[in-house]
Amino acid sequence: MNVIVVVSAKDGRRFRGKLTQYDAHMNLVLEEVEELSKDAPAKHKLIMIKGGNVSSISV
Repeated sequence: MNVIVVVSAKDGRRFRGKLTQYDAHMNLVLEEVEELSKDAPAKHKLIMIKGGNVSSISV
């Protein structure tokens, strides 16, 4: 897989990273993640986003 995606969460946060895993509930695992925030941009090695919190995914 290893596709770069931008994930928008229901709380308004956005993440860009390499999608490495997902499941039928749309739970996502992203690696090499950049949190796209004007106030406090951050980088994360790995994050997991619960499917119920996903608003959209862009490739």
